[in-house]
Amino acid sequence: MAYYAGRRAPAAWPHQVGAVPNTAGCFQHRAVVDIPDTPARYRILVGTAGVGKTQLAANEARTAWQAGQLDLLVWVTAGSRVEILTAYARAIAEITGSDPADPEQGAREFLAWLRPGGGGEAVRWLIVLDGLVDPDALRGLWPPNQPVGRTLVTTSRRDLAREGLGRQVVTVPSFSSAEAFGYLTAVLAASGRFEPPEQLEALAREFGHLPVALAQAAAYLVGTGLSCADYLRLLRDEGRQLADLVPDPGGLPDEQSLPLPNLWDLALERADAQEPVGTARALLELAAPLAFDGIPAAVLTPAFRYRAPEGTPRPTEDVEPDGSTVETLALLHRWSLLDYDPADRDRSVRVHPVVQRAVREGVPASRAAELVDWAANLLFAASRKSADEANSMTFFMVPPREQMPHLRSRVLDFPPDVLRSNVEALTRNAPVLLLGSGEPALRHGWSTGPGLHDLVFRVGDALADDGRPQAALDYFLALLPTTADRLGTRHESVTKLRGRIARLRAESGDLAAAITEYRRMIDDQLALLNPEYELFPSQRVRLVAEVTELRHRLAYWLKEAGDLPGIASVYHDMIADDRYIAAVNGRTGPPDFTLRRTAAEWQGKAGDAAGAVVAYRQLVDEQLRNYGPEYSGTFETRFRFGHWLGESGDTRGAVTVLTDLLNDQLRLESREIARASRNTWSNPHAVATDTDRSEIFRTRAALAHWRGRSGDPRGAIALLSDLLNEQLRVLRPDHPDLATTQEALAYWQTHSRGRGWLRGR
Repeated sequence: MAYYAGRRAPAAWPHQVGAVPNTAGCFQHRAVVDIPDTPARYRILVGTAGVGKTQLAANEARTAWQAGQLDLLVWVTAGSRVEILTAYARAIAEITGSDPADPEQGAREFLAWLRPGGGGEAVRWLIVLDGLVDPDALRGLWPPNQPVGRTLVTTSRRDLAREGLGRQVVTVPSFSSAEAFGYLTAVLAASGRFEPPEQLEALAREFGHLPVALAQAAAYLVGTGLSCADYLRLLRDEGRQLADLVPDPGGLPDEQSLPLPNLWDLALERADAQEPVGTARALLELAAPLAFDGIPAAVLTPAFRYRAPEGTPRPTEDVEPDGSTVETLALLHRWSLLDYDPADRDRSVRVHPVVQRAVREGVPASRAAELVDWAANLLFAASRKSADEANSMTFFMVPPREQMPHLRSRVLDFPPDVLRSNVEALTRNAPVLLLGSGEPALRHGWSTGPGLHDLVFRVGDALADDGRPQAALDYFLALLPTTADRLGTRHESVTKLRGRIARLRAESGDLAAAITEYRRMIDDQLALLNPEYELFPSQRVRLVAEVTELRHRLAYWLKEAGDLPGIASVYHDMIADDRYIAAVNGRTGPPDFTLRRTAAEWQGKAGDAAGAVVAYRQLVDEQLRNYGPEYSGTFETRFRFGHWLGESGDTRGAVTVLTDLLNDQLRLESREIARASRNTWSNPHAVATDTDRSEIFRTRAALAHWRGRSGDPRGAIALLSDLLNEQLRVLRPDHPDLATTQEALAYWQTHSRGRGWLRGR
């Protein structure tokens, strides 16, 4: 087809083809795009939609044109190959005055004209390809690399923007804070509007300093007459959509064609159609409720692997990254819909906050809650359970000397500040999911209704794991009043918060405050057993079980504080808890045996040896009645019974108990050796072929001790001499028990000679 009616005269120089966009109101100079002294022949401005690439390219072209540096300026809207072909054909038609047969022919003629030997060999030219969407659209259509010519391209496609071959790639960011403030101040002042600087700075932050967003926001402010403060309140109102807070298409500033929420629709549609097909939108929707300033790759990489079509996935920890997710992240990065840097493990993915909001608001309401839940589950799975073990009952099932390492035993997958920023973003976007429903019916009495999401607790736990206990304490303290107000002071989430606060106070060295808080929590929980709360039996049992757990924690920190009577009192209360649970459940018989034995032990350690003897006598009688004297499970109880008999002053009674115990142990050992059923001891100090006699050795040492204390030092010496000979035969020379036995033997030998031994009474 022909583009002009008839032949015209060739163009005179300088000549411009195509319309350069008008300068935006209050255009801001951007140092990031300053042209070097020796400009590259191919200059590519790349960035997400709305950063001002077109305006920067127009300013560069206009500046060169007005400075007389160009003979030919061609402005091409490069949205498709057809548009590029048409623009090239128009250019050659205007330059030569001759109509090409068709756009393809015209484009070939134009490029040939630009090359050496063509008519434009000596013409200084600049060709601007604005808004290039598809790099394939330029296949065979790149202007030639000529000393007299330059090509300027604007695009969102990072795969086009590659350094080399004479190309200079300029990544165009959003405004800096100063540029954004200067722009808003100037554009509002042009309409006679003046706003407080802090409000303008807040508005700029709200829009992530994105130039097009600030332009449309300023136009909305001018058009509606709203103050900046009122506009910010509307922006932060969950019920308001971005589309309602920018001008209608007819009122957009600076010749803009798309309202802010639709700015990325085309790029997202094109990206979604590329391999892996149908994943770009899904993954961007998943990233939309998370932190704009950094999402760990570990959160998103397993996304599609655990995406169940019928519902929200429940990912597990330590999963392998899904290849399709990594490919999709790279795809979205190519389209400048997000920034993906695999080398930055902690903040691999960054999405502009306005892009996030536009994507979130494009998700149907029926899917929005599921989407946030999915993101929360992935974040929870990716963040290690670091301190969960310290906050579970299993913590108290390991020996006390091993408990402290369990408090801080897991290495975090990413810094707690990254976790915190993502949890805070989820909380802003789905407060009910993260903070609980706050339903009035749940605010009275003891409630286990929807409360704080586990992620909220994990933030504080991660801070503590990172060696920042004060930051963790401050975090939980800040949460406590708002959570109590939202959910009610009796909600289990409030109890969990108080428990963590108490533990962190203790770990920080404020044992008194921690112990006081644990006691208050126990009292508050027990108060719920009052008839006025009308709890079901199952609820009462669960509540008392939680009280028992709190008592275990209290006992642990009382031990750290050296309050032995306090520990004994706590275990006495735990026995009462067990009796209560038994009564509610209809269980008969005495309380838990292990609990009673532990309580008896602490009673003795607290100074009540006589009370410990009474408790242990009951335990021994119970075990002997049920299992007989040669059942190994009774040996430890009988040993401790003998110990506390001695400590209470009944040394002869201790000798009798321990003598009977030793005889039973030796008989059992003989039968087991005869049956060849003994296990080889794996103690590194022992001779590998000998059986484990450590319990027998311990009993013999204790018997020797109390025999000496009862007034028979010679008997103690005889027992210790036999024990030492046996240990020398069985144990390695460096075994610590050898030294202990030798010291005891020397002690009684000395006292026997000097008759300075103590007599038991």
